[in-house]
Amino acid sequence: MNKHLNSLTDYPFQYLSELLQGVESESNDLIGLHIGEPKGNPPEEALDIIKNGAKSYSKYPTSNGEDSLRESYCNWLVKRFSIKDVDPKKNVLPVSGTREGIFSFIQSVIDTSQKNPKVILPNPFYKIYEGAAIMAGAEPYYVNSLEKEGFKPDFDSIPERVWKDCQLLILCSPSNPTGYCLTKEEYELLLNKAEKYDFLLCSDECYIDIYKSSSKAPIGLLECDDITRRDSRSVVFHSLSKRSNLAGLRSGFICASEEIIKKLSLYRTYHGVTLSLPTQMASTWAWNDNKHVEENRIEYDKRYEAAISCLDSSENIIRPEGGFYIWLKLPCDDKDFAVSLYAKQGVLALPGSYLGKEIEKHNPGEGFLRLAVVHDIETVIKAFSAVNKTLLDFK
Repeated sequence: MNKHLNSLTDYPFQYLSELLQGVESESNDLIGLHIGEPKGNPPEEALDIIKNGAKSYSKYPTSNGEDSLRESYCNWLVKRFSIKDVDPKKNVLPVSGTREGIFSFIQSVIDTSQKNPKVILPNPFYKIYEGAAIMAGAEPYYVNSLEKEGFKPDFDSIPERVWKDCQLLILCSPSNPTGYCLTKEEYELLLNKAEKYDFLLCSDECYIDIYKSSSKAPIGLLECDDITRRDSRSVVFHSLSKRSNLAGLRSGFICASEEIIKKLSLYRTYHGVTLSLPTQMASTWAWNDNKHVEENRIEYDKRYEAAISCLDSSENIIRPEGGFYIWLKLPCDDKDFAVSLYAKQGVLALPGSYLGKEIEKHNPGEGFLRLAVVHDIETVIKAFSAVNKTLLDFK
């Protein structure tokens, strides 16, 4: 077996399952706020396309995807980020969701012939980043995102030796779990670092279309770099899971320079993950249609308003800039809170410490709870009222 498997830790949900093992809930009606899974209805148009295209399941899809699909990626990128044309033959490639795409990308990009390869990632973080770096033979380096800094990753704390060994820096904006959105100045600073120290900048932007409908959209890395440049350092991932409520479709894409796309395309020819033709047809429609995304955004406005209205106003809880989580600060141990919330109220939530890494005796996720604001309004009110009751119990 691959020796790196011994360095992988369990997934956060496994830790939660072990934490709650043997705990009986007083409620017969469990509500899950622990998983970042959209609960809104997928667009009927996409489902109809899959149904009507079912005969295409008999055909092998190509790794590079249909021309129409890649064109839909590029059309969306140009409109969404007000950038120059992106070449559908050179700059984009389908992936089976950002989870699979980022993992396979990291496997193909890390050069273990170099001394001390490192991957810089935010802390707390989406566990795939860490696991992919480890399996690729690189050492993860964690950059804390602290409350006192508004959950901005502390890039200034990274020492020179780490920058020199860095082969890849991973960003998530809007952040999972904090909702922090990187600024243009922060992107530009990191792009300059990438040029100086010769590494790639990987931006996971799967939450970028979920934000307050009356607010300005979060910016993306492509607004700060010309991806069509041969020497572009940017690698960006997008997905239909959150923006279109199509998590089970496992459909996303990567956008990068021609050279990176060529190498990743070669890797994925062997890797074997392709999108079925009905999935590609439905995805093409979803990337070309913005109406359902706007409607989805308004639904999240309502959910957040309902959720926050259930929580004690003295806590001054506000909606984050992007994404669909509330990163709730607790007056107690996050694991104790999660157990009590489940036992007394029947609500599942993820302790923040399970999403963070302890560095120098401090885990930046400790004392926080990640709550997914994804259910219908009635369920949101019930769940967050339960969260508030539990908060009062601990005060």
